[in-house]
Amino acid sequence: MFENLSNDDISTALEELINCLGVKEEMPFRDILLLLRKKDTQGCVQEVASRLGLPIRISLSYVPKDFKPGNTDRFQTGALARTDWTGRGIESITAQVAIPQHLPMFGTSGLQGYLIEVRVSENCHEHPETFVAIMAHELSHVLLASLYHPQKDNELHTDLVPIILGFRDVVQEGRKAVESTTIGDETTTYTTTYGYLTDSQFDFACNHIRNILERHQRQKKRVTELGEQLHHKLRIATRGLARFRDYLRYLDAHPVKKMSQNDALRVVKFHGCDYTRDWEINITHARNSLGKAERFVRPLNHYTDSAVKQIEEHIKDLEWASEQIDQLIKGITRDVRTLQKYVSLLYRLRNSLWLRWVQSA
Repeated sequence: MFENLSNDDISTALEELINCLGVKEEMPFRDILLLLRKKDTQGCVQEVASRLGLPIRISLSYVPKDFKPGNTDRFQTGALARTDWTGRGIESITAQVAIPQHLPMFGTSGLQGYLIEVRVSENCHEHPETFVAIMAHELSHVLLASLYHPQKDNELHTDLVPIILGFRDVVQEGRKAVESTTIGDETTTYTTTYGYLTDSQFDFACNHIRNILERHQRQKKRVTELGEQLHHKLRIATRGLARFRDYLRYLDAHPVKKMSQNDALRVVKFHGCDYTRDWEINITHARNSLGKAERFVRPLNHYTDSAVKQIEEHIKDLEWASEQIDQLIKGITRDVRTLQKYVSLLYRLRNSLWLRWVQSA
C-alpha cells in the first residue's frame, strides 16, 4: 500500500507523531503474550491499551475465524493482512475496534474508564505476537482519535504509533505469520504480512526511533552519572562539616595556650551563629536537586518534549549544585585544617573512625 513512499516520507510522518506522542523505550512483552497463552484475551487487550497510554476499558467479543471484517456497525476494519507473492496466506487474524464518533479527548476525565468495544477472531491465540501487533495498531487508531490528531485516519501514521510507543520488538516478531502445508514429500510455506509498511520501511522506522532514543538515553545517563558524583561529594561535604563542628567543640573543651593570631581570629569567626549557614543551605539544596532528579529519571521510559526539557533542567541543576559543593568542600577543608592543628592526634584518629562508622551505618 505504501511501497512508493520514500524514507523522507516515513521520517516526516514519524516526526509529526513524535511531536505529539514522544517516544518510548522498548517494553518487555512476554507478560502480554503470557496473558494470551492463558486465554486471557481481555487482559491482553487491556494491557496493550494501557501501554499505549489509553485509560480506557475494553469490552471484548469474539467472531468466527472466517469472519470477514467490514466498515459497518461503527467498527474499524482490522484484518491488516497482506499475503506473500503467491497471493495466498494463512487464515486472517481479525481485530476490530469501535471508535465512537464523539470519543472523549485524551487527558480528560471523560476518557478515564471509557468503554471501547473490541471484536477479535476466535483464532487470535494461534499467533500471539501477531495478535498483539494487530491490537497495538487498532488501538493506535483510538489513541490518535482521542488526540484529535489530523492523521487519525491515516494508516501510515497508525502503523508507526506502536513503533514509537515501545512495541517495536513484538511488531517485528508478529508482523509476519508463517504456516506450512505438506503434501507427500513437498512442503509449501505461506507467509502473511500484517500492517501496511514494507520490510525496508519498517526497519527504517525502527532504526530512526532507536537513534532518537539513544540520544535521549545518553542524556538520562548523564543525569544518573551527575547524581552519583553529587552523592559522593555530599558525603565528603557532610563528613567535613561534622568534623569541623566536632573539632570546634574539642577546642572549646580543651583551650590551647598558644595559637597564631591569624588562626585565633578565624576561630573566633567560626563561633558566629550563622558561620555554617551557607554550607547547610548549599547541602540542602544539593540534596533536594539530587532527590528530584533521581525520582524523575528512575522510572523514565517515555520521552515527550516536556520530559526532554526536564532532563536538560535536571542536568543544569545538578551541574550547578555540584560546583557549589566543590566550593563548599574547599572551604570546609581549609577551616578543618586550621582547627586540626590544635586537636590531639589521638582524638583526630578516633574522630575519623567514628565518621567512617556513621557514613557506613
